Amino acid sequence: MRTMTRLALALSLAVCALPLQAADTPDPERIAFDALSPVINALIQAEDNDDLMKRAEALEETNGLQALALYLAGAREGPRTLASASYKIASLLARRGDDEAALLYLGMASEHGLYPPQLIENPDFNDLRQTPAYLTVLAEAQRLRDAVSPEWAGAVGHVLYPATERSEAPCPPVVIWLHGYGSNGFLDESYQPLADTGAILVGINGTEIVDSLISFRWSAPGFEGTHQAVQKGLDKVEASHCIDRRRVYLMGFSQGALHAGALLAQHPDAYAGALLMSPGGRQPNPTTSKARGKRVVVINGEQEGPGNLQRADAFRTLFGSGNEVQSRVLVGEPEIPDDWQRSLPAALRWMMESGG
Repeated sequence: MRTMTRLALALSLAVCALPLQAADTPDPERIAFDALSPVINALIQAEDNDDLMKRAEALEETNGLQALALYLAGAREGPRTLASASYKIASLLARRGDDEAALLYLGMASEHGLYPPQLIENPDFNDLRQTPAYLTVLAEAQRLRDAVSPEWAGAVGHVLYPATERSEAPCPPVVIWLHGYGSNGFLDESYQPLADTGAILVGINGTEIVDSLISFRWSAPGFEGTHQAVQKGLDKVEASHCIDRRRVYLMGFSQGALHAGALLAQHPDAYAGALLMSPGGRQPNPTTSKARGKRVVVINGEQEGPGNLQRADAFRTLFGSGNEVQSRVLVGEPEIPDDWQRSLPAALRWMMESGG
């Protein structure tokens, strides 16, 4: 980012030195400055290339040209974000009708790692879908997905153990973390309070790659693929550590919460309880549940979208008969409690007190 930042700073100083014109006189230079300033500010303030990409994405809704300028800068900063930046550039160019340039950047994205969901589900490419260049890129994306999916999709992303374990204690329970759309099963040290409830915390990658090897989702239709991935993850952990398979708890956020709730409803013999935060996604909620005698926690923000609110209430109703349900509605839009490092471990302890 150093070279880019020096250039941006020089540009910023130059445009800031422009003389102010009378308020009632149109000033082309001032108009140009107003158009450039969000780009320049983002180039100056971005901490790294990942941050630059996030700022570009935030600009897409308000000004596609400004976002395009940032993605072009991001594509030149290094190989790590080259695929995603090139893909975003192709999408914006296709949206503007510049099909030839869009296909050029799609080819660049393909060379550095591009996956089918992006291409198939993006309406910006509707006019290009039958072109030989697009079909070539799609075929390469599918080949790449097939090559890397067995190692990454549905795999154990990370495992955290309780800070203190007593050797004479029974095998510990397990909490399975199912992430939201576009995330992954990595667990950093901030999640340690969840493991310190006495459970082994296991993060699982979603069962389908979205746009990179750090971006996954839980595949549809149905929820059986997620169940199989969780069971394989448990087998892997059990191969190196004693675990209590009768006390496996599910904990999910957004799309992960939807799948966690569905797994408890459909496979109550395999799971002892579930903590569901802001369940969301495109799949319908399960409408029947076999779960009985389970403990379930449902959390959502009071001002979330109507779809999430309906899903949260549907799970409260679904598990309300024959199970114990704790409910928490957060003030405003938050989907995860601000006090999550205290409140979520408390919720897990409450679930695990039941013994499944």
